[in-house]
Amino acid sequence: MFMLLVIGLLVATVGTEAFTNPIAPNAPDPWMVSYEGFYYLIATSWDNYFSIRKATTLEGLKNASNTVVYTFDGHTGWAPELHQVDGKWYLYYTSCAPGTENYACHRNHVAESVGDDPMGPYSHKADLIDDGDPMELDPSLIKINGKFYLIASFIADTQQLYIRELTNPYTLAPGVKHMISAPTYDWEIEGGTTNEGPEPLYHDNRTFIVYSASSCATPDYKLGLLEFVGTDPLNITHWKKYPNPVFQKDEGHHVYGPGHNGFFKSADGTEDWIVYHANSSPDGVCYMDRSSRAQKFTWGADGLPIFGVPEAEGVELEEPSSEQ
Repeated sequence: MFMLLVIGLLVATVGTEAFTNPIAPNAPDPWMVSYEGFYYLIATSWDNYFSIRKATTLEGLKNASNTVVYTFDGHTGWAPELHQVDGKWYLYYTSCAPGTENYACHRNHVAESVGDDPMGPYSHKADLIDDGDPMELDPSLIKINGKFYLIASFIADTQQLYIRELTNPYTLAPGVKHMISAPTYDWEIEGGTTNEGPEPLYHDNRTFIVYSASSCATPDYKLGLLEFVGTDPLNITHWKKYPNPVFQKDEGHHVYGPGHNGFFKSADGTEDWIVYHANSSPDGVCYMDRSSRAQKFTWGADGLPIFGVPEAEGVELEEPSSEQ
């Protein structure tokens, strides 16, 4: 009986691997993809280049080298994302042009991979800029009813979310951008009236946008949720904003300002994961000392994502199912 118990315990533990957060230091605004057995992590550089970490496990990302895949003309690049369309990878990002130094220089761009490798290299493809508009930032690609749209943030009187029709992944369609969310709830205006970092999330034929709210200079930076509930993505009344945040600080775990996230699948496609940045101190602000972290999430009976609470640094978490 004792031998059977030992064998059973061994079988139960074989193949179960763990990782701990953070998965990358000094890596705010993270974005991850799982592709052909590897994880690819890209994050804000706050410089004129972007680099990618590549590893077969989440734990392996910690010691993976940062490989520069794209250098652009200008300075201060942030909020990079990788999206694959028709065999090409597109790198969406925000940067400031040469000779500009203040926040008004924020403009959105997209680069294209040479081949089908997420590691690139990449070359500039297009500017995603509306002439004469105020600051624009945090671009992402969303697909609704077979059409591509750019979702991003802009600052007029407050920092809002907008959607813009595209004719392809790198070309703005004729027309203008349309606001789909402005900060209205108390939890969206702590330290600043902010909606930014919109990220697409799809599940069971439903389309969501998870976005960051309140100022990133506070421990109260957090995530909110929109859902497309109509027929016209350009119409704000066809988007439902949920009244409560879906992911926020946990003082017991010493995690503050969790936000500006991305989503990825386990390599076998069976699990949903969120990647996000956070601070370990309530005094942390919007700088490069924010670290990238990841954890699995689930879905409720109502079809909405359940992100839980941000896990503490150093706590062993189960790796994605594909690594076990």
